[in-house]
Amino acid sequence: MKYAATDEIIALRLSEGDDIGDCIAHVCRACDVDSAVVYSAAGMVSSVIFGWYNGRDYNIETVKEIMELTALSGNVSYRGGALYPHLHGVFNKPDHAAISGHILQAVVFNNAEIFLKPLVTVTLARAFDGSFEALAPQKKL
Repeated sequence: MKYAATDEIIALRLSEGDDIGDCIAHVCRACDVDSAVVYSAAGMVSSVIFGWYNGRDYNIETVKEIMELTALSGNVSYRGGALYPHLHGVFNKPDHAAISGHILQAVVFNNAEIFLKPLVTVTLARAFDGSFEALAPQKKL
């Protein structure tokens, strides 16, 4: 993994075998970023674990296939005292069929390029809202 960071942007280049969520969290910790928006990505993956929240827990589906990462969005917040990359993505199979959803894990094949926008005036946290831990944004003082 390689990255460069400013107050304006964090650019990541992930290599084969890197876990997208783990790398995003690692770079945010290294750059002292507590909240960010994931706004762009391109590359390839060799496997993805999707989670579908059913109101109690996640139904999990693992796809082990080389696919293109055509879109990635989400945010980085604090959940349970640790950085939590909340990610959703779209992946294209070789026949151009797309699959998408909430990403629990995605492993890079060959290369992935990801761009984050650090948040300077807002902190993103998670708080239980009666159903699940929902986003709880707060203005930094």
